[in-house]
Amino acid sequence: QSAVSHHVAALERELGVDLLHRARPTVSPTPAGELFAARARRILAEVVSARDEAASLRGHTVGQVTFGATVPAATLDVPGVIARFRSEYPGVRVRLREGTGTELVDMVRDDTIDLAIVSTEPAQLPNGVDGVVIDTDDLRLTGAPGHPFEAYTSVPARELDGVDLISFRDGAGLRTAADQVLAEAGATPNVIIESNEMPVLTGLVGHGLGLAILPIAFIEQSRHPLWSRPLDPPIRPSLMLTWRQRRRRSPAAEAFLRHLTPRPPEPGSAHASGTARAAPPGGVRQHEHVQAGDHEQREREQR
Repeated sequence: QSAVSHHVAALERELGVDLLHRARPTVSPTPAGELFAARARRILAEVVSARDEAASLRGHTVGQVTFGATVPAATLDVPGVIARFRSEYPGVRVRLREGTGTELVDMVRDDTIDLAIVSTEPAQLPNGVDGVVIDTDDLRLTGAPGHPFEAYTSVPARELDGVDLISFRDGAGLRTAADQVLAEAGATPNVIIESNEMPVLTGLVGHGLGLAILPIAFIEQSRHPLWSRPLDPPIRPSLMLTWRQRRRRSPAAEAFLRHLTPRPPEPGSAHASGTARAAPPGGVRQHEHVQAGDHEQREREQR
């Protein structure tokens, strides 16, 4: 640790700026330190990519891909995606990072991770980040048996004003999608508990501690006897695969992107255009927009 401190101090003298706030017992980066660290990560990523590219010229894709995913990820089976990819590319190491959509997009921007699967809309991606829609979620209102809303066919979003709600953490993509619909309907529920752990959310709801807006797939998988009702208007956020613009992807990251999308966009390409695409082998179904008739068909199948 002393040697590291000496190296950092020498670098600060060379640059003429402080890279760290030293307020014992904590140490945190200064704005200059954050910028320098982001650049350093990119340089290291390029070195790793160069090494992996050289090795891959022998005909075998090798290296490491680091990707992030929000949990849940719509109907996407993240463990299954990793297992199929590892079966096809045994020479590639896969590292998974979890977090909220905001946290993961920040990791993409500073090259902490190669790719991220987040719940967001194309228009909400920040500058410097591109992506493609790979799935669409279906959020429903759920509760324990006996609640008055159980008798509804669908629940007007405005009726959730003042209702006790168990919710995802602030900053989670699914939370943002639900909050936007509720706000537009003029509803401000009383968020009493926040968690991103699905068993915790369904357990709290199952014990009658409040209602929740959750993905239909997880409501149906709950061991608790929960009911679910669509909201009016419905909440169907997009699930996007994202990456940093103009980043040169390593062979491993490129292979993982191809595994998830049939035609990987070029680095620096525009946001997803809205064109429906067929599912690749072992990948996921792509659809930028699901038509109203498709939603109605899905609901009939779920009933």
